[in-house]
Amino acid sequence: MSDYTFITTEENFLLQQALKRNKQQLRKFALIGFIVLLVAAIIPQIYLYTHNTLGDADDSLFSYKNAWFWVWMICFVIALVFALIKVTDIRYWALKKDLVALQKATLQAPMEAVYLENNDTQTNIMIKLDNQKKRLFYWMRGALEGYRAGQEVEITYARYSRVIIAINKK
Repeated sequence: MSDYTFITTEENFLLQQALKRNKQQLRKFALIGFIVLLVAAIIPQIYLYTHNTLGDADDSLFSYKNAWFWVWMICFVIALVFALIKVTDIRYWALKKDLVALQKATLQAPMEAVYLENNDTQTNIMIKLDNQKKRLFYWMRGALEGYRAGQEVEITYARYSRVIIAINKK
């Protein structure tokens, strides 16, 4: 790896576009969490109040009147949203940090693996560094055609998010 240099204006716009897509993903996950919260909160109430007496239903742990029910539900939704973020590998916070630091680096190494993610809107590239560590880099502009594992590449990337700004075959 080389020393870090400053990101140009054009590269800054590329990172802002990636941040915008990541923000859309976060909003989508929050909406999914809210819908799951509604469904998981309403269906047990319907079942509880139709199959039990009013007093028994109000005393139940699954009653909407019980504070622990809402604590459990909100914790479940938060865990779901963060699980979706982890599974889809959203780079939102790292991209925000890159847009503040404005630093990039360049490296030249062979690709260990190349695979598509997020409905073919992102290409992830595993690079094996000189010290035998593997690092994951992210091409946020869709499918990256013509790149295969084993090829030597030169990558210019944002420092914190490891979002690829430019990639060239060697």
